[in-house]
Amino acid sequence: MSTSFLSAAQFFVTTLTELLVLFVLISMFVYWLQDRFPAKRIQAMLSGGSGYFTAAALGSITPFCSCSTLPMLVGMLRARADFGPVMTFLLTSPLLNPVLMVLLFTIFGANLTLLYAAGVLALSLSAGFLLSALHFERFITLPAEQKSCCNTSCTGAVEPVKPTLSPYLADLFKRAVKETRAFLPQLVAAVVVGAWIHGYVPAEFFSQFSQVSGWYLIPVAALLGIPLYVRASTMIPLALSLVGKGMSYGSVVALTIGGAGASLPEMIILKRIFQWPLLLAFIGVVFVTACLTGFAIDLVM
Repeated sequence: MSTSFLSAAQFFVTTLTELLVLFVLISMFVYWLQDRFPAKRIQAMLSGGSGYFTAAALGSITPFCSCSTLPMLVGMLRARADFGPVMTFLLTSPLLNPVLMVLLFTIFGANLTLLYAAGVLALSLSAGFLLSALHFERFITLPAEQKSCCNTSCTGAVEPVKPTLSPYLADLFKRAVKETRAFLPQLVAAVVVGAWIHGYVPAEFFSQFSQVSGWYLIPVAALLGIPLYVRASTMIPLALSLVGKGMSYGSVVALTIGGAGASLPEMIILKRIFQWPLLLAFIGVVFVTACLTGFAIDLVM
């Protein structure tokens, strides 16, 4: 077997396993939140002008990649949280998560990290408000919610005894597994795409762009980043290598935002709940965020 095939196969097995585990665990956590906190409380937290900043803060403390953010997104939408803050969370979670921010600060320093964070935050808040004002929430289709049978029987009769912890955890696990199964075809397809890119797109493919100069390199880098399935732990070392080869900071940041914010595997999974108009609008928002942030960093630095 070729090295590329073995690399792709290893990526497929490890990444699919990781995503399935994350999906189940995060879904369990989301269902626990739904059982513990009424939908009205979640709506109150993520509504109005303050809801945008709450969503951004929540996104910045969740160390999720773009794909594993989806269970939290679905939970917010089911709780009928305001659409604008939910989209702000979707944008900030993979782009402002603590792992990425620490790596940026460690490798590129405080100035670039602050510029990156300010640009992503401002554009995520603006994009959430704009998509809400244009009523893009009408392009969402949620899968059926998995109901709990701990406090009520499947026939609807109320059980007199409060369930103990173990049966409740088992019930959470069953609901989370059913939720994950609803996304399973999209998860598998997404990881297949990611595995192919990982195994058959050589790192030298990006190195050739370090010799290109001009303003157009930033939008090109943003477009190149979108088909990728990248994590902070893999993108930042690649970015450091590209900077060392002469690529500008702005184009490297655009590549990072495109890859982390709107990867092709994430788009495949999002298509499960987003109709085409909203999906294309989301890709456009990530592309604009990547370009504007990249231009700002090159202008300042």
